Amino acid sequence: MSELRPVSREDLATLLDQLRAGQGFGSLRVDGTNRLLGQLQVRGLEPGTAIQLGGAKGRDRLPPAGTAVTLSFMLNQEEVVSIRTVLLEPLAVPGRQRPQVLRAAWPALPLEWHHRDEVRVATPDLPPLRATLMVAGQRIAAELLNLTETGLGLGLKRTPPFPLRGEMQVDTLLPGGVPLHLVGEVRHSGRLDHDPLPVRVGLVLKDLPQEVREALRRMIQARRAILSETMREE
Repeated sequence: MSELRPVSREDLATLLDQLRAGQGFGSLRVDGTNRLLGQLQVRGLEPGTAIQLGGAKGRDRLPPAGTAVTLSFMLNQEEVVSIRTVLLEPLAVPGRQRPQVLRAAWPALPLEWHHRDEVRVATPDLPPLRATLMVAGQRIAAELLNLTETGLGLGLKRTPPFPLRGEMQVDTLLPGGVPLHLVGEVRHSGRLDHDPLPVRVGLVLKDLPQEVREALRRMIQARRAILSETMREE
């Protein structure tokens, strides 16, 4: 299950400096698309201004400045942190015609953490699935942002007229038109200001029937195939 965590300026700077020193690989995904640019590293920091990202290849089609993206990096082999940001003008590299060092704006939103096993089957930044959230006979439209065999994350356009706690039901259609009815217990909720889906809620699933579990696994395999796509020049 993903978790939103607000961080202080000092903690954010420390985290980014650890990523830079560790030289671990991360990925960049353009928000709202299926396109991924992988094998990136934090090469430098402009505190309060930008994160410098190296590792782009000459054949990569780099997103322009102003593009909203999500950066994801592995932490300690157990957790993945996702950073929503916007690309700035890249750095020019002497002797090269095309810039190979990307610059992303210094993060200002809460960061999102995922457990490694859950990230492999989540759907962040892929087209969300439309869903209906129901509590005590009341229904509200939602979008299914990530889904695993153990939990799910929902985004809502506005705060619902019922408390985001306790047991809830979620109905959606998987790709291919397969109906899915899920029951879960609210694990956490939060808010992302200035986001199209500012209200977020995470549920732990309860008592999945075998046929539902198998349908989820098929969807997960299909989503993994999409997540393996890279942003290469056509």
